Amino acid sequence: MCGIIGNFGKIDEATKRSLGFLRHRGPDASGEWTSPDGLCWLGHRRLSILELSDAGAQPMVSASGRFVIVFNGEIYNHLELRKQLELLSWRGHSDTETLLEAWEELGESCLAHLRGMFAFAILDRAGGALHLVRDRLGIKPLYFRREAANSLSFASEVRALLQGRRPPLTSEALVCYLATGHTPARGEIGEGVEILPPGSLLRIDRNGDVSQRTWWRCAQKSSHPAPESLDQVQAGVRSHIEAAVAEHLLADVPVAAFLSGGIDSSIISLVAARHLGSSLRTFCIGFPHAGFDERSVARLVAERIGSQHTEIEVGPTDCQQWAVEAVAAMDLPSADAINTYIVSKAVRQAGIQVALSGLGGDELFGGYPSFSDIPRLGFLQKMPPPLARALVRFLPSGARQKLDGATAFDPFTLALLRRRWWSEQALKSAGLKGSVPWPCQEEVFLDNMQAISAAEILGYMEPMLLRDSDQMSMAVSLELRVPLLDHRLVEFVLSLPEKWKRGRPPKRLFIDSFADILPNEVWNRPKQGFALPMDDWMRGPLKEFCRHGVDAARARLDVRFVDSAVVAFQEKKLHWTRLWQIAVLGHYSEKST
Repeated sequence: MCGIIGNFGKIDEATKRSLGFLRHRGPDASGEWTSPDGLCWLGHRRLSILELSDAGAQPMVSASGRFVIVFNGEIYNHLELRKQLELLSWRGHSDTETLLEAWEELGESCLAHLRGMFAFAILDRAGGALHLVRDRLGIKPLYFRREAANSLSFASEVRALLQGRRPPLTSEALVCYLATGHTPARGEIGEGVEILPPGSLLRIDRNGDVSQRTWWRCAQKSSHPAPESLDQVQAGVRSHIEAAVAEHLLADVPVAAFLSGGIDSSIISLVAARHLGSSLRTFCIGFPHAGFDERSVARLVAERIGSQHTEIEVGPTDCQQWAVEAVAAMDLPSADAINTYIVSKAVRQAGIQVALSGLGGDELFGGYPSFSDIPRLGFLQKMPPPLARALVRFLPSGARQKLDGATAFDPFTLALLRRRWWSEQALKSAGLKGSVPWPCQEEVFLDNMQAISAAEILGYMEPMLLRDSDQMSMAVSLELRVPLLDHRLVEFVLSLPEKWKRGRPPKRLFIDSFADILPNEVWNRPKQGFALPMDDWMRGPLKEFCRHGVDAARARLDVRFVDSAVVAFQEKKLHWTRLWQIAVLGHYSEKST
């Protein structure tokens, strides 16, 4: 896991100096390479996970000398790929070297063979072109900026492209942030900085000509034969997850697992323990003043698998300080990143460099309320849009605000709209113009459940959960791995008809696929989320921090809108997340000038 940065077309000394802004992503080593013709400069910060020797150092030049790469991520099947390549002599056992030689031998077609999370830049010295590539689901980030007509810079973080500054958000990005709590997953963010979309490849040649294409889509069909029975479905789910977890344990340092006591993290820990046994370390974070505590359930799972289990109790003083640190560490503003930062910091302080996360289970197996809420609105889809819009006025106030301004009522769109934080009218009162840049529906979905899953992946998981996971874990030099987002598993589950996935309790298919090893106590209880007493803290120890952020946000939002939000929060008529979102924007904006 690393941080990457570079220039193509015109070497920029300022970008070279910006390599230091990525140190937290790779505190173990630093490297850079400049092409003799002055066409390209590549920089790399290294967090040593695989091949700890200098044989894994980057930037790395291929055996032939033709290609040079900087790579962030992990290719979990790289040893398997090596057996298919013609190279006879390897300098080490890093996945970077495997990827580099696979590209030399297979070109872009090697992407279809990769299993893992990755963002990389690879220079073809003979052809005079640079390729930027991002993994299928956008687990690892990659940003770029056109510096001039024929040059481009790129980096793992936005601030590294702007010499440590944060860009003022474009009007579209600001609308997206207020409406959803996160910035867009595609397009420009600010000052010409753009995001390379997940599953995409960008190519720029020495003339400055740029081409970009999508090489993988969310609803891509599974290559496996369709199962014919529930037993086959459950066996398929289990085999895919067991294979993914086994591959995600590849490392030359210890791999731990977050064990919250929920379904997703429990199953991952149970499967990981089958490979690592008692050497598996599991971590559960406890909060004495939180609204709930799942440590007892996590402890039960840990005892069953015999892991080296650690319970870390984080007191309110640390939590409050870490919440402030999380805001300072944000590369882009997010209203929902502090939880990940606190958990990552606690585990990293325990000496862990790699941890498995259960992210993705709710999106794939139907764990969110949207999977039950959206079908209830199916009657809107059957009506002409004008009549559907008229009927929206008679829905409960919460649903009415989310569907305000809707022009389509298909399950994909409804699931996206369900994630909105402020209504169309509220956005206007905030002084914002333009519409929310929602993800486009590019596929014809198999059924409603596949459409809702795709919306949760593209509209929530990708732009918020994955971005926060990378941003907050790498801020403390922790590599976070997400085995439930192995693309083979994603393709398999999304390709299943909803008859196999629906049921009670939520995520029934996931639970039943591991019924023989999953304790009943894990799933036979109300679903709980990870929560902090932020409402109390914002009225107490974090009050001044929030006030400062809210005051600064008045430079970007209509003052009357901000003032009304403050009053509504004080009167306990506004959820704390809405005011926190405004405060985060203010702190971000102060550092973007």
